Amino acid sequence: MGKAQERTRRQILSAFLDLLVAKPYDMISVSEISEASYITRSTFYRYFPDKKTLLMAEIEDTVQKTTPDKPLLTQFSEYVEAYWPLLRHLAPTRQSRSDLHEILNQMLWELIHHRVVEDAEGDPVIDMIRRSKNKGIMISAIEGMLMGILEHFIAERTEKINKRSFENTMKEISTLFDTK
Repeated sequence: MGKAQERTRRQILSAFLDLLVAKPYDMISVSEISEASYITRSTFYRYFPDKKTLLMAEIEDTVQKTTPDKPLLTQFSEYVEAYWPLLRHLAPTRQSRSDLHEILNQMLWELIHHRVVEDAEGDPVIDMIRRSKNKGIMISAIEGMLMGILEHFIAERTEKINKRSFENTMKEISTLFDTK
């Protein structure tokens, strides 16, 4: 992809994120994204087949930017805190609950799987997954637990996450994986 194309792609992603901070995912149209990006709808479709693909591209970008230099639960906590204004707008209003699950589960799967395949050692959760005979099932189990935390905040319509409470919860969960 050339520089101009990459710039346009970034412009679309940036406009989408700005819109997602302001309003729910299912209330954002491709026309709005195009207008906010200063492009036409046909240009949008040259880069992304639909809005969901755009969201998944942004999730992949943010997950790849995170480095596994911290334990998974710390990384998850920091990710949720940093992206909560966006994540909270993935709550369903008109969209089906399964779409929300699919989007968030994909994000969590990528976050965990990325760490499992990396060579980082010393993370009790990731070490437990690596030792497991059923790595895929263990990733799904951890993903489900983290998804439950996100669902709690979304169901409560949490505007801003209480950092201290969230960190304490993450510490309590981390003790479940402490084998020392």
